[in-house]
Amino acid sequence: MGARATTTNLMLANVKSGKSRTLHEKPGLSGKEQVEEEEEGEPRVSNWASRVQRSGPEENAGSIHVLPDDMLTLIFARVPRATLSAIRLACSTWKRICQHQDIAVLRQQMGVAEGWIYVLSEKAPGTSFRVFDPRANKWSVLPPILGHSPQENWQGFACVAVGHKLILMGGRYVDTTATLHSSGSVCGDVIVYSALTNQWTRASSMKTPRSWFAAAVIGTQVYVAGGQGKARFLDSAEVYDSETDTWYTIPSMGNVRSSCHGAALDGQFWVIAGEYNKNQYDDGDRKGSAEVFDPLTGSWRFIPDMWLDSHKVPGPNTVIGGELVFVHLSKLMAYNKDTNTWMPVGHVSGADVYNRPFSRFGFACESVHNNLYIIGGKWESWQNRSRFCVQTLNTVEVCDLQVSKNTSRFLGWRSCASMVDGGGIIAASAVLWL
Repeated sequence: MGARATTTNLMLANVKSGKSRTLHEKPGLSGKEQVEEEEEGEPRVSNWASRVQRSGPEENAGSIHVLPDDMLTLIFARVPRATLSAIRLACSTWKRICQHQDIAVLRQQMGVAEGWIYVLSEKAPGTSFRVFDPRANKWSVLPPILGHSPQENWQGFACVAVGHKLILMGGRYVDTTATLHSSGSVCGDVIVYSALTNQWTRASSMKTPRSWFAAAVIGTQVYVAGGQGKARFLDSAEVYDSETDTWYTIPSMGNVRSSCHGAALDGQFWVIAGEYNKNQYDDGDRKGSAEVFDPLTGSWRFIPDMWLDSHKVPGPNTVIGGELVFVHLSKLMAYNKDTNTWMPVGHVSGADVYNRPFSRFGFACESVHNNLYIIGGKWESWQNRSRFCVQTLNTVEVCDLQVSKNTSRFLGWRSCASMVDGGGIIAASAVLWL
């Protein structure tokens, strides 16, 4: 980027230090249409941008091109995330600036990046992700996943977020028109969505095709391990560098694991619990264990009896405030990595506080700052110990964990906008920051 990057960094430094200047007497701009700066030195866009969009690029050609790209980049980096989509429609110049990597970098450095929740549900028409904007309490829809056929059921793939990118990896394609017992084909495909461009692209494939495996993100690196390969369960692991679009292998785990969960804690990659192939590994006492990879030493360490229930695959989870939080039965449980113990945080929304069986399943659990979201899933209704109804949910509930912990022993859940045409079992979810 050269001089452009230097200029942008200098402007960013001025904003952070409070050195502000008001841009007056620019050709084509006047009054409230000027690009102004607040007293703290933080730039804001007045009705200038919205007027350009309403009037069209021809009428405002002078206004659009009067400022250099570096200044426009700094201005656009400060607008609400939802506004970026509208701004890039004004003209080709603004579109190019809004889709440049500089916007994402500046928003992170300024601390104004917003986390939106992306979910793929079984009921989603056209196999498209639904996107939830917490600030606007509003849902929108992504373009259909690249190369996904309605005749194929895509199972066991991993979904992670690296900054403003959503990355889908691996999985198993099952032909819905084939016989009932068709096992499908395991793949190493990698498909990437960019929130800057609102487009899907293909990336380099994994070295080892796998499904039902653990995945987590540390910085710009995506770590994957375990899963089901084409012919056997796996103990292998590899890392994807999202900046260079390259994969490289790391040492294998000490155990073969499938349907395991991945998490990033303190810069380390955790692979938690999972199922085992008895033909390859028959030490049942280790089913609730975890293995942790340290990128600094390039080695794994084993943690026995880490998971709460060795007979069940771990449920929905997230990392919030540096704590690993899982939904287990009807409760939220927080993990203490120093003592290898779990502590109850509170009950999940809709759970029975008297410890009756929790009837909600297949939902997503994601966090944005201190807010924990429970999204979608299904609900079983019981009568006389016999299930008589399964209800599909498109609801969203949120709880501010920090506030709830400080004010009450009960978590305070509130409802958000529902997914409307989405819902049911959540196949994938992640939070993208931009």
